[in-house]
Amino acid sequence: MNYPAIRQTIGAMVAALALAWPAVSSAETKFKCSTGTLNDVQHEWCKRLVERLDKRTNGALKGEVFPAAQLGGGTQQIAGVQLGTIEMYMVPPEFLVGVDPRFMVLTAPYLFNGFDHAYRVLNDEEFRSQFLSMGDSKGYKGISLLVYGPVGVAARSPIHAPDDLKGKKIRINATPIEQAMMDALGATGVPMGLVEAVTAIQQGVVDGVQSGLPALANFKIYDMAKYHSNTAHFFVTSIGVVSKRWFDRLPADMQKAIVEEGKAVQAELLDVSKQANDRAIEAWKVGSKDGWIELTDAERAAFRKRIESTDAQVVAKHPQIKELLSLLRRKAQALQ
Repeated sequence: MNYPAIRQTIGAMVAALALAWPAVSSAETKFKCSTGTLNDVQHEWCKRLVERLDKRTNGALKGEVFPAAQLGGGTQQIAGVQLGTIEMYMVPPEFLVGVDPRFMVLTAPYLFNGFDHAYRVLNDEEFRSQFLSMGDSKGYKGISLLVYGPVGVAARSPIHAPDDLKGKKIRINATPIEQAMMDALGATGVPMGLVEAVTAIQQGVVDGVQSGLPALANFKIYDMAKYHSNTAHFFVTSIGVVSKRWFDRLPADMQKAIVEEGKAVQAELLDVSKQANDRAIEAWKVGSKDGWIELTDAERAAFRKRIESTDAQVVAKHPQIKELLSLLRRKAQALQ
C-alpha cells in the first residue's frame, strides 16, 4: 500500500466534507460495522457488538454488519472510518501502520505461547490503553482488542523448513516486521488483503498466503494452495475501531456504551477464536485431503532461529516503535 498517498487522499476528502457534516439524530443512530473477513471472530465481533449496543441503548444505536470486504478493500475501509462513512471497523492492527507505525508491534515474532497468554497480554491495562489510543489524533478510536489465532502459511507445495520458502512469493499484511520475517526466510512478502489474495493465488501471482487459519479456511484457500504449515511464528490479533468523527458527535451516554461494550465483548470472543481455529483445522484436513502439516519440534525450532530477531532489525529502521514494543515484550514475559 502507498500510505503517504492514502493519507493525502483521505485528508482531501475530509476537508471537502468538513463544512457539510450533519448533526446526529438523538432518536436513533444507525451505523455500519465492517470487516474484511467472513464467519470468524472479526465477523462475530461486529454481530455481537451490534446486538449489545442495540440492547444497551434500547434501540437508539442500530447497527448493520458488512463482512467480507463488502464496503471495499482495506484502503477503502480505513479511509471510510476516518471520514465517518464507515462507523466501525474490525481489522488486524497491522493494516493501520499508515496511521501509526506502532500498530505493527503485535506482529513481532514469538510474543505469545497460546490463546490464553495472548489474551492476558492484550488486556493488560497499561498496554491496552496505549495501543487503543494510538489512532485518536488520526480519526480512529480503538475500543476492542481480540486474539485471532496463530499464523500459518498456505502454499502450493509443502513447507517443513525455512528454506522451503526460499524464492517463493507469499501474501502478507503490509508491515515492515512481516516483510523482514519473509526476507529472513528467503521469500518475497507481497502485501495485500485476503480477498485480493484469493485471486492472486488462483492466478499464480503469489505462491502462498500467510494468515490466521480461520480466514484461510473460510476462503477455501486449500482449493488453490492445499498445504498449510502451522508455523505459529506470531499470533494474528484484531483491533476494533470506531470513527472519531462519528463518535465525537454522539451523546455522552452513547459514547460510554460503545467504549464499555467494546471492552466487555472481548471476554466471550476468546472462546469464539479458539473454536474457530479448531473448526478451521478440521475443515483444512477435510478440504485439502492430505494438506495439513503439523511441524515437529525441531522444524519449529528452525523457524524460530531464523526469524526471532527480525523485530530488532525493524526497530533500527523504525525507532518510533521501540518503546511500545519493549513494553509489549515485558508484559508478555511477565504474564506467561
